[in-house]
Amino acid sequence: EHAPDIIYSKDRLLYPLRRKGPKGTYDFERISWDEAYDVIVNNLNQTRQEYGAEATAIYTGVGTFELGLCDIFQPKGVPPSSASSVLFPFGSPNTMGVGALCYVSYGMIAPHVTFGKMLFEMFNDTQNSEMIVVWGTNPATDLPPIEMKRIVDALERGVSLVVIDPRRTGTSKLSGAQWIPIRPGTDGALALGMCNVIIQEELYDEQFVRDWTHGFKEFASHVQHYRPEVVESITGIPSGTVVSLARRIAQAKGVSQLMYTGLEFNHSGVQAIRATLALWAIAGQLDV
Repeated sequence: EHAPDIIYSKDRLLYPLRRKGPKGTYDFERISWDEAYDVIVNNLNQTRQEYGAEATAIYTGVGTFELGLCDIFQPKGVPPSSASSVLFPFGSPNTMGVGALCYVSYGMIAPHVTFGKMLFEMFNDTQNSEMIVVWGTNPATDLPPIEMKRIVDALERGVSLVVIDPRRTGTSKLSGAQWIPIRPGTDGALALGMCNVIIQEELYDEQFVRDWTHGFKEFASHVQHYRPEVVESITGIPSGTVVSLARRIAQAKGVSQLMYTGLEFNHSGVQAIRATLALWAIAGQLDV
C-alpha cells in the first residue's frame, strides 16, 4: 500500500548526481547518464592502471520486485555465487553484496550443506499445502506480495496458517492465522525441540530417514537435550505449543515453509536454518 509513496516521493533519486563540494556537505549537481558512465569508467580504468584491477570491487543490493541487482547483471553461465560479476571481465575477483546480510545463509549455505542444493533449486507449494508455516518473514510487505496473495487464497481454501515471529506482523494478523511469538535468536532451539517431539513420538518419516539421511542416530541423541520444557525456557513458547505444533507439522499432508531474514540476523543463523530444514526432512514434508 506504500508503493505509490515510494514512486512519487520528493526525495527519490531520479537522475545521476555528482558531488561538487567536500564530503558531508551534500552539495551535488545533476549530470547526464553519459557523463555518469564516463566518470565511472574513467575512475575504474585509472584505478586499474595505478593499482591493478584487484584494487576495485563491486557491492550490489536489491533492485525492484525483490530481484537482486546481482541477478539482473549476472552473465549467462556464471554460478549464482559469482553473480555480482560485472567486474570479473575487468580483472577483479572482488564481489560483495547485500546477500551476506539477507540471503546467503538462508538461500545458499544452509540448504547447500544440509540438502546439497541451494534454495533457488527448491520450491514451496503453497497452492497445494494443507498447512503453511511462515517463519521469520513477513510476506505482507513483499514487493510484489506474491506469496501473500497465495497465503490469502490458501486461507480461503481452509489451509492452516502458523506465523512464528517476535513481532505481530501483518501476516500474523490475517484472519485464521495462529501467531506464535518467539524470543529473538532462539529459532534453532524451537526447531530442534520439535524434532525431538517427532522422534520421541515416532512421527518421523522412517523410509525417508532410512534412504536419504546420514547421522540420524546421532541427531536423535543430540535433540534429546531439547525437551519441550527446555525449549520453553529458551524461546518463551509454552511447551504445549511446541508439542502440538510438532505434531501438526508431522501429521499434515503437505506443509509449506516460508522463511527468510528473521532467522539469519543472529550469530547462529545458519545453524538455526539448518535445524528447520532438518525438521521438514524428518517430518516427511519434502517432495510431497
